[in-house]
Amino acid sequence: MPRHPVPSAPPADRAPDLEARTRQIGRELLAASRASPDSALSRKFWSDKLLAFALQNDRFKNELFRFIDVFPSLKTPAAINQHLHEYLLRPDLDLPPGLAFALNAGNLLKSAQAAALTAQVQSMARTFIAGHSLEDALPTLAARWSQSIAFSVDLLGEAVVSHAEAAAYRARYDHLLDTLPAAVAQWPANPILDTDHLGPIPRANLSIKISALDGHVTPIDTDTPGGSLDRLTDALAPLLQKAARNNVFINFDMESHALHDLTLRLFKRCCERFDFPAGLALQSYLRSIHEDAADLIAWSRSINRRVTIRLIKGAYWDYETIHAQMMNWPVPVWPRKEITDAAFENAADLFLQNTPRRPGDGGITLAVGTHNTRSVARTLALLEAHNLPPNAIEFQALRGMADDLKLALAARHLRIREYVPVGELIPGMAYLVRRLLENTSNTGWLHADTSRAPDDVLLASPHIDEPAPATPREPPAFQNEPLRNFSLPEVRAAFANALARSRLQTIENTTTLDSADTMVQSAADAYPAWRDTPVDTRAALIEKAAARIAENRDALAALIIQESHKTWPEADADVCEAIDFCRYYALHASLLQNPHPTGPALTGERNDLRHLPRGPTAVIAPWNFPLSIATGMTVAALVTGNPVILKPAEQTPAIAAVLVHHLHAAGIPKNVLHFCPAPGETVGAALVRHPLITTIAFTGSKSVGLDILRAAADTPPNAPFIKRVVCEMGGKNAMIVDDSADIDDAVLAVRHSAFSYAGQKCSAGSRLILLDAIHDAFLTRLIEATRALILGDPQNPSTDLGPVIDAEAAKKIRHYIDIGQQEATLAYPNNCPLPIAGCQSELNPNRQLAIDNGQFIPPHLFTNVPPESRLATDEIFGPVLAVLRAKDFPHALRLANLSAYKLTGGLFSRTPSHIAAARTHFLVGNLYINRSITGALVERQPFGGFGLSGTGSKAGGPHYLLHFTDPQAISESTLRHGFAPEVPSDD
Repeated sequence: MPRHPVPSAPPADRAPDLEARTRQIGRELLAASRASPDSALSRKFWSDKLLAFALQNDRFKNELFRFIDVFPSLKTPAAINQHLHEYLLRPDLDLPPGLAFALNAGNLLKSAQAAALTAQVQSMARTFIAGHSLEDALPTLAARWSQSIAFSVDLLGEAVVSHAEAAAYRARYDHLLDTLPAAVAQWPANPILDTDHLGPIPRANLSIKISALDGHVTPIDTDTPGGSLDRLTDALAPLLQKAARNNVFINFDMESHALHDLTLRLFKRCCERFDFPAGLALQSYLRSIHEDAADLIAWSRSINRRVTIRLIKGAYWDYETIHAQMMNWPVPVWPRKEITDAAFENAADLFLQNTPRRPGDGGITLAVGTHNTRSVARTLALLEAHNLPPNAIEFQALRGMADDLKLALAARHLRIREYVPVGELIPGMAYLVRRLLENTSNTGWLHADTSRAPDDVLLASPHIDEPAPATPREPPAFQNEPLRNFSLPEVRAAFANALARSRLQTIENTTTLDSADTMVQSAADAYPAWRDTPVDTRAALIEKAAARIAENRDALAALIIQESHKTWPEADADVCEAIDFCRYYALHASLLQNPHPTGPALTGERNDLRHLPRGPTAVIAPWNFPLSIATGMTVAALVTGNPVILKPAEQTPAIAAVLVHHLHAAGIPKNVLHFCPAPGETVGAALVRHPLITTIAFTGSKSVGLDILRAAADTPPNAPFIKRVVCEMGGKNAMIVDDSADIDDAVLAVRHSAFSYAGQKCSAGSRLILLDAIHDAFLTRLIEATRALILGDPQNPSTDLGPVIDAEAAKKIRHYIDIGQQEATLAYPNNCPLPIAGCQSELNPNRQLAIDNGQFIPPHLFTNVPPESRLATDEIFGPVLAVLRAKDFPHALRLANLSAYKLTGGLFSRTPSHIAAARTHFLVGNLYINRSITGALVERQPFGGFGLSGTGSKAGGPHYLLHFTDPQAISESTLRHGFAPEVPSDD
């Protein structure tokens, strides 16, 4: 949906009198707040010793809140005591006076300490959460109504990871829509809360999060028929129609930036289709705030629709900043709080300029969501400047925060509304921690207020001139190519266009033994010249190839989708890694191969180390990362001075052909790089054994890898070198989830690790080890989350799993599924037959999947898996997950280490000692803690295993290029009859 025209932004400070009026109102509000008996300055919440100490000690605050975060998962007094000690009784952590003594005393009275602590945390949660259900919360809501404070109910709960959980959320919303209006209708009339400047407004007010409405909310398929936008509209339709009938106001919350565009699109569509009292939250910390505000104003006028905008600062600043930096994306939020505050005031000004003046007019009604007295005062000053009555806006604040300000505003007969969370303590703990962090933030308003800062400081204008730009930092020598941000509509459109234009060229694997021999001879002839080409020249050519791949990345990703059946994000990541390999190896080849001195500088002796190329190299690439791994092995050999014969997997020659084209176009001589599409059993085997091949770089199955190692080890008597093999093989990767884990995160990460790209990654999670205490509950959620995956054509952005690579792979996977049904219990899918030709989508039974159904295998989960069974020991290379039960954490570690494969592994835990033990004793090449176990990034997570997972050093790491070189140390005496030229003369 196109955006509407954006009017010019309002000036930050139109006149000195507006600023003066702002400060006058602000001083009045501060005085009233400080006089309030319920002031945030004097509430018991702030007198609590732990939180008071946290205000002064960030390290203690972080550990305290990490403990509060894990607390709901601790089911026994012993567990509570253990985590208290691991988080808080540390020699490097300062504690409030007496706390260390109390914690140590708790060793003797664990049950009493656990009970007291549970009561304390529940009391703290009650500060912010009104009740576990609407019925439980109604007395609180009624009491606040009697104080002239209205409400908006927010339903707390676990993160939605499945359709079943989304259905439960929708049922809770539906229950509220049925019961809330009747309950609040019994309350006494309150003209301030019941009306605004244009007439009556709903008493019942409900805030919704779109991520809770469907089990598969993803921005990547916003524009796709049947995608997230359509499904969410369908999910909301009955709720919004009931809201219209029952006169319940529905506010769409704004969540993470990834859902920003989808939320705006959904809100507009719903307002155009359903006549319900509507509102939307907008975050002023987003750089897009002014554009968003102007667009919504123009849209609401164009359809003559009145909507409310809840203008807020935003609650995820740290996450948005850190996540964008990790992804190498532009940071979507303002870098400083002052800019956010100024943007808030400017947006409020813009909305007040466009507030409807008559019933029936379209436009924006402003709801000011802030705890900042300066922001409130500015809005009131703007209200006067725009000649609007006081009831043209309302002020909103979170329950449990800024009670003093709320009462001060109520005393001025302004409409106040609390954002009131309702839900169980355990699912609401994440919300509680966010509120505690906000309360104790060093940059937050309440922290400044409780420190009794002077009025002039608290009310200072945020509209300050931008300081001179800081001296730019030296950019890092290497940066990962950013993945596509598919939450942006322009990114989705460009990618879809590239996919629509793409035409996969069929390439036959017809290279013969004779032609392969010719390639090797040509490479051997080209070797001396390529070896002697300066390494910086070779690196520049590889950098040029990286630029060509980057310029064509969407087109390359489209080919990967068509030839190897990867989904949009998986194909894009494949291309990015190829770019990263080129740039990283080009950088490190120059560092490695330019001679550099060894040891300390000595007068009279020169010592250098250099790394020489080895000679013609056979690169045998896999199909599961058809561009990235082929690129990494090829350019590592090329940039270090070795000619290459690239034999791609038989399933994916077209992608490799395009790679070779880009390398040749970048300047790699054709006699240095040869493309060899051929069968592995004949030509691949001959390349490995060719007497002129010095190095073999292979990624693939264990059986082929071991055959290559045996063949390379057979060195003829007259051979001038020993073949070197870089052999990366498979994995049987385990993920442990303990009873302190964040289950919401763990379920989604396990699902992604096991089933992304249909489990066809050597790094994929294939064993899940669950501690006995959480086994059944976790498995239930994982099964339902798996059921939410969309299976279909990978060219469709909605698709999570496409077909497996070919019929042979499908046959092998089904063979293991049959074995699994004999060795273990099939937990999912346990109610439908294995797919056969003509099977239909589970989510849309009337639509045939647009893929070869013979290669289509849904995820399979097996439980009661014996640790020594084939299901738990053999690499299956498909969407099959074996679930094992562990009695405790040491047992889980033993199970994880049983496999002879040592590639990747994962742990989900919030227990510090478990994390420390895994770091020491979980024996894998790549260990991932509290995150997915796939998706290693060049430089940040060098990739590769040991045991039966392969030989050599890690791809994408600082030592990988050593495989393709031979080191040479050169020591020269520069002494001539006692004269050393390096020593300057006394003259």
